[in-house]
Amino acid sequence: MSNIRMARLSSDGLWVAFALLLCASVVVWLAAGLLAAISELDERCSHGMVGPGGPFTVERSSLPPDVRCVFADGTTISTAGALVWVMWACIAATAACAVAATALEFVRSDHEKAARRMGATAVGAGFALALVHAGGTALTSPGKEPLQSCSAFVTGIYDRATRVDRDIFPAQATCVYRDGTTYRLLPEWLGILEWLLLGAVVVGVAGMAAARRRQRAG
Repeated sequence: MSNIRMARLSSDGLWVAFALLLCASVVVWLAAGLLAAISELDERCSHGMVGPGGPFTVERSSLPPDVRCVFADGTTISTAGALVWVMWACIAATAACAVAATALEFVRSDHEKAARRMGATAVGAGFALALVHAGGTALTSPGKEPLQSCSAFVTGIYDRATRVDRDIFPAQATCVYRDGTTYRLLPEWLGILEWLLLGAVVVGVAGMAAARRRQRAG
């Protein structure tokens, strides 16, 4: 079997693995979100049902969804537990499969197929980028007053914000208080995701152009 045939089969297998791992990442994310929603961990920690008892702080994250009680002695109780590591492992493996499959597409074989796939990647990533950016900016609409955007229910800071600084890209709104304290309304991972999606668009367009040049040259 020729090297070109092997490369083609390998890339197809990697795309299948990419799809399966992506589905696994979504399933783990949903499972972690469900656990975080139904656990009422903060209530259980406050009543001494879990952990060593005593003072504690509650930490929340959305990627992956998790609620943690961190006690004074360092003990940490988490709703997601091992799912955090499983999710990041799935995400890392998904990214590795995508990169490897894309690289194999550019072994001298079917450059027309490579161009189609890279074009689809660019279109999909661009659409996802538009949705993420639109969602982020909608959550921090410029029409909202600082008191509305920076409510204590959201920020946990019981003071009136003096202003809200908004960044267009990546979408972000930062509450600024009189004593200099700041609070970012959108999670950090949202900005990272926007940059990654923008990078995927650039790579997809560049790869599509390269595949078409090779096809014409061949």
